[in-house]
Amino acid sequence: MRYEPTPSPAIGRGKLPIRDEARDQKIWGLAMPESPGIVQPMKSAFRSKVGATAALALALAATLPGRSQDAQPAEPAPREQIPQAQVPDGDGFKNDPGYLSEEVTFKAGAVTSKAYLALPKTKTQGPFAGVLISPEWWGHNDYVRMRADMLAKLGYAALAMDLYGDGQKAHDPQTAIKLDGSLKGNQKEMAARVLAHFKFLAARPEVDKNRIAAIGYGSGGDVCLQMARNGMRGLDGVVAFHPFFTVVPSQPPIRKATARVMVCDAREDPYVHLRKGKVEAFRKEMARVQTDLTMIDFPNAMQSFTVPGANRVGEKFRIPQAYNQEADTRAWGLLRGFLQDLWAPAGEAAESPPAATRQ
Repeated sequence: MRYEPTPSPAIGRGKLPIRDEARDQKIWGLAMPESPGIVQPMKSAFRSKVGATAALALALAATLPGRSQDAQPAEPAPREQIPQAQVPDGDGFKNDPGYLSEEVTFKAGAVTSKAYLALPKTKTQGPFAGVLISPEWWGHNDYVRMRADMLAKLGYAALAMDLYGDGQKAHDPQTAIKLDGSLKGNQKEMAARVLAHFKFLAARPEVDKNRIAAIGYGSGGDVCLQMARNGMRGLDGVVAFHPFFTVVPSQPPIRKATARVMVCDAREDPYVHLRKGKVEAFRKEMARVQTDLTMIDFPNAMQSFTVPGANRVGEKFRIPQAYNQEADTRAWGLLRGFLQDLWAPAGEAAESPPAATRQ
């Protein structure tokens, strides 16, 4: 799976057409216009049950304080339902020796961040390209740490951000909505917190400060997309997984965004696709600043499709979300290709195989 930095009509206005090798292995293909499910016509008996939970979740988000109609929630699995992050064990490491990890604390805007840094464990000292990771609306939990570990094993220095501060986590939707609403309700403060994480990562001696990207999940995907929309200096690329597509004009205004952006869109996410014009409004807002944007549809994927255990959390709180192993595997492969090509030497990406076409 590779990217090619040449224009293509196959994927909207994106300039990074994608060869999706997973498509040839019976994993869902690119940009399918329709799919059976919640948003598209559903033939399953599951339709009425999920439709009811979607309506309930939307109503819940609308009535709780600190959250606007334009920023709907996503759900991760609780701690015991997701793979546990690897942690240091004396001089060695439990289960996997492929990375090192640190608990790090620093000032981030008006709060104190208790973040998690994972570094490659290699014979070389780097410097390594850096990746910021923005969590779902539940805050800094084991899931986002697991993703940091996975990136470190690929050779990246990964910082799982703590944007709520003091390691705050939500264990129910009401608390998550309040925390996320408070963060998004003050764009200046949110940008300050992200920038503090960026500066911390860039200042590490193991990190190449000229090669930093950001990825985010659900509501955290919106955080990363907003930073791209704001034109955050030094941010090379952004990948958002099942985001809610809520971005606002930057203050101060900018003319051109500099970060490449890839979005993995869960087409069966009722938070997004039952809201007419949500994605199109996002496209227009990003186009206003000439964003290099690649949109990739995941036709049979719901909110939190990358989060193991999301099904059980959805059932517990009656929230429309589900883990999709095939979609998760495909999305991770696309992320790997995006990062490889983002910092590829000049001319190397152009040698990629032809891009996959829309099915």
